[in-house]
Amino acid sequence: MKSLDRPSLNLSVRVWGALGICALCLFILALRLWHLQIIKGHFFRDRSENNRLRMVYIPPPRGLILDRNGEALVRNRPSFNVDLVVEDSPNPEETVRTLAEIVGEPSEALLEKLSRQVKRRMYEPKLLLRDVSRDLVAKITAQRYRLPGVIISVVPARDYIKGDLAAHVIGYIREISSEQLKSPLYSGYRMGDLVGQYGVEARYERYLQGERGSQAVIVNAAGNKIGEAYSHLALAGSDLVLTIDRKLQEVADRALEGKRGAVVALDPNTGEVLALAGSPRFDPSIFTTEVSKETWADLSEGRDNKLSNRVTQGSYPPGSIFKIFVAAAALAEGVVTPSEKFFCPGYQTFGSRRFHCHKHSGHGSVDLFEAIVQSCDVYFYTVGQRLGVDRIYHYAHDLFDFGEPTGLNIGDESSGLIPSTAWKAKYFRNPEDKKWYPGETLPVSIGQGAITTTPIQIARGIAAVVNGGRVVRPRVVRRVMANDGRVLEEAQKGPEVIRSVDIDPGILERLKKAMVGVVEDRRGTGHRAALPEVSGISVGGKTGTAQVASKQSGSKDDDHAWFAGFAPADNPQIVVVALVENGGHGGVEAAPVARDLFAAYFGVPDPPPTEVTTLKKKTTEVRGERH
Repeated sequence: MKSLDRPSLNLSVRVWGALGICALCLFILALRLWHLQIIKGHFFRDRSENNRLRMVYIPPPRGLILDRNGEALVRNRPSFNVDLVVEDSPNPEETVRTLAEIVGEPSEALLEKLSRQVKRRMYEPKLLLRDVSRDLVAKITAQRYRLPGVIISVVPARDYIKGDLAAHVIGYIREISSEQLKSPLYSGYRMGDLVGQYGVEARYERYLQGERGSQAVIVNAAGNKIGEAYSHLALAGSDLVLTIDRKLQEVADRALEGKRGAVVALDPNTGEVLALAGSPRFDPSIFTTEVSKETWADLSEGRDNKLSNRVTQGSYPPGSIFKIFVAAAALAEGVVTPSEKFFCPGYQTFGSRRFHCHKHSGHGSVDLFEAIVQSCDVYFYTVGQRLGVDRIYHYAHDLFDFGEPTGLNIGDESSGLIPSTAWKAKYFRNPEDKKWYPGETLPVSIGQGAITTTPIQIARGIAAVVNGGRVVRPRVVRRVMANDGRVLEEAQKGPEVIRSVDIDPGILERLKKAMVGVVEDRRGTGHRAALPEVSGISVGGKTGTAQVASKQSGSKDDDHAWFAGFAPADNPQIVVVALVENGGHGGVEAAPVARDLFAAYFGVPDPPPTEVTTLKKKTTEVRGERH
């Protein structure tokens, strides 16, 4: 057949145009499908899964906090949180306002809380209300039809069983801050997590926190749970065993009721803290919910400042308790002998100024023992002049470690201040003020003037005197235990000795005997710390009455009352330091506090009425003495 006989394809321009448009549409469709399935496939797959599967994170129960005898001080309890899944709510803002109306909360506060939670995955619940009551849960559940996207979750909450017991040791937990989230220390934490912010709750956060779990739940179109796909259980945190004795701690807290002050009891041989109380104190459970500005101001401002741990952060002049360390320096340096006597007429004149003794009629001729027992200021004015401020500094700072934090790892700690000529030359600008004048040494020698210490430093110093000269680091945690019983961290068996005091043991023994005289001698200023004779337990100690700094400017505040003591005298097992701010006389206000702790520690019952009368009679003999 000839080629001319073959049919030819003669398409019009319109047909070719239509074919081109169809081809272009198919290409665009294929390109779109490629974009949706390949480029955006992961995104849409997640959305598809989240329409039926929701990943819910399960907060882990925090570890328990136990006292030295294994009694729980802090545990966990179930609580209810109210969350919002934004993607399940057509109008999240309106939902939040409705919720606020139902629960009686300001809608602006809830909306602000919602807006702060920006770093969240899609369909991940956002926390609106924490630890709500069962009554509110019932109200919200009854109104669920008005609250699309609102869910109620059950999570563990902290339960401080004993209320404010040992609050300054235990501390509290609170929602993690944005600043903490930026820190590498909180890697893996999420907005809304509760973390330790104070005390051992904060210092041992990495052990107490545990490991969060997760649960994939199946939901319907309304976002309600209809099943469970899979889950990973949360792992509870490890438990802390403290050195605190719950019964002794209760006595310490009760002794400070209605006062501002501090009490610390420790084992002088190991450094274990048996009780640590500050007053006023706070209830840690306050922080399990939102804290108002008014509540925060009440906790952290003013003279009461409930968040301040007065045992470790309160700096006070130590008053006559410091005479023990001045006496140790004087004997070690040989500037005075134990039998040498000085006459006390009730004052000492230095230059044009008269420095008074607390007993204005004077003590007469006194040696070292009598000066400590009766707390004679004139005796120690003379000793201080012979020593000079730099030798006082050397013994107090370099040997007994005053002026340095003790290392008790429960929060920030004050260093206190032991003055010296170098200190004054460094920190004062005026050339005239840089010079240390001999007259400034006299008040320092009786624990006044520029000197400040903390109660925990006093306890550590007295412990060093009575344990043979070992300055030990105090501690509040015995061990950290995993859920399976494994010990993850444990304090060393013996004491952690910071340094040994290079003083003749005979000098320390002499000081111990003098402190026993303070409590047991009829002339002593610390009778109120004595235990009944039938107990067979002898107590030693030293009273102190420290003038507050504000009094120099005309304030009418009473002096701070101190007592530092130990028992039994022949083999000290416990050191107690009590401070009552503006309490007046140390022998009258602080010594009975220490006596309560000694009695509780040794199981000594309250003395019968006849013995109380005798004790009061003895106390009356020294009532005129401030120290």
